[in-house]
Amino acid sequence: MKSTTGIIFDIQTYALYDGPGIRTTVFLKGCPLRCAWCHNPESWNPKPQIAYTASRCAACSACVAACPNDALEMIEDAVRRDFAECENCGACASACPNEAMEMIGHETTTQAVAEKALADMPFYEASGGGVTFTGGEPTAQFDFLLAAIKAVKEGGAHVALETCGLFAKDKLAALIEAVDLFLMDIKIIDDERHKELTGAGNELILSNFSEIVKRAGHEKVLPRIPLIPSVNAGAEEIGRIVDFLKSISHPGPVHLMPYNPLAKNKWEKLGRGGDYRDFGRLEDRDLSRVAGQFESAGFKVVINK
Repeated sequence: MKSTTGIIFDIQTYALYDGPGIRTTVFLKGCPLRCAWCHNPESWNPKPQIAYTASRCAACSACVAACPNDALEMIEDAVRRDFAECENCGACASACPNEAMEMIGHETTTQAVAEKALADMPFYEASGGGVTFTGGEPTAQFDFLLAAIKAVKEGGAHVALETCGLFAKDKLAALIEAVDLFLMDIKIIDDERHKELTGAGNELILSNFSEIVKRAGHEKVLPRIPLIPSVNAGAEEIGRIVDFLKSISHPGPVHLMPYNPLAKNKWEKLGRGGDYRDFGRLEDRDLSRVAGQFESAGFKVVINK
């Protein structure tokens, strides 16, 4: 492998919705998509970055004094950052006594990831669980991802990969060999609509999904549908997703992931609160309708809330 280090922004233990059984979920930084409803906007930037939580701020100005680039100032008991001058060096986070300034993302090794993840092997063995790599888009750190998967699998853990599917075709063979289960999003079938709301078309995404099914079998790919009100939860768009899965003879099951509007504070912490879009909660009746539409088409449905 070319690299044994990478940038992660979280490791969560006892995860129950990121694949079968009890799992440890490893979040890698970097993503090629810019989904308008993203609940992990801190994953977009591949590098560590500073976040600011105003509610924790004591207005002590320690961060302002610590910044080597004079990128911070205190205005009306709140810190304002000049993003053009900020280099995300972390000096402000180190100086802040209340963790109002924090560094999101840090460099780590595959060994450190494996040691953390494999500590819960008894839970995996008892529940049929394992380790899930997600992001962001974990294939954006391809060499680190493969090395980390190898280290985890050498310890005996099942490995799942949560991916948006937007990766080069020459990565498919290595991924299929390394990964036990793909958790792949299918967001929108219409290419132009997909591009409008995620920043990229979906031709490669759908092609990669199809290729994994063709080469590895449908058991190795689990389609996950993020249900976004006014975007893809209508009967017509769900019908298109059903038609796509049937066209490649994928029998399911299908996992539904209803949108929730709880990521607003993440956008605000990154200084991007003005870019946040609240699509609203998916009503229970609409969720039932979508589930029924898949079930009527012959798919088993699992709802992840």
